Amino acid sequence: MKNSQTGVSAYSIDGDETETELEIIGRFMTQLKVKNLPRNYQLFHEALYGQDRGLAEEIEALGSLPPQSGLDEIGLKHRLVSHCGLVARKSESDAAEMLREVADQLAKGLMKKQHFAREVERSPKVSATLDNLNASLSNLMLYETELTERLKTCAKPQKPARSTNA
Repeated sequence: MKNSQTGVSAYSIDGDETETELEIIGRFMTQLKVKNLPRNYQLFHEALYGQDRGLAEEIEALGSLPPQSGLDEIGLKHRLVSHCGLVARKSESDAAEMLREVADQLAKGLMKKQHFAREVERSPKVSATLDNLNASLSNLMLYETELTERLKTCAKPQKPARSTNA
C-alpha cells in the first residue's frame, strides 16, 4: 500500500510567500468542490506530488465535479492507506446482501413446502405414510423458518457506534 509523505509544512521554510503543499491541495480540492475528507487530501497529495502520474489523470477524467464514489474508487485502486477502511465496509455490505438473498430464497422454498403440506392435509386418502411424510415436512419447515429468521437477523444493517466520513 502506498503511504503519502509525512513532511508537509504549514509554513514556508525560507520566509517567502510561496504556497505550501497543503494550500495547493486545498485550492485544487476547493476548485473541484471535493469534500475536505482526510482520504481526499491523501488522494490529491498523491496525485500532485506522488510518483504515479496516472492517478492525476484518473482524477482529471472524472470532470469538474468528481463524485466521491469515483474518487474513492481511484483511492482503492491505487491502494492508498486512507481508503483501506472502505474495503471493510464494502465487504460487510456485500455479506449482508448475500445473507438477505439466501433468506429470501429460503422463505420462497418454505412457502412452497407449506402449500404442499396444506394440499396433503386436504387429500381425502391420507394414509400413515402421508402422515409420516407430513410430519417430516413440518419439522423441515420449522427448521427452515428458524434458519430464515436467523439469517434475516444477521443480514440487518448494523448501526455504527459513531459516524465518520474519514
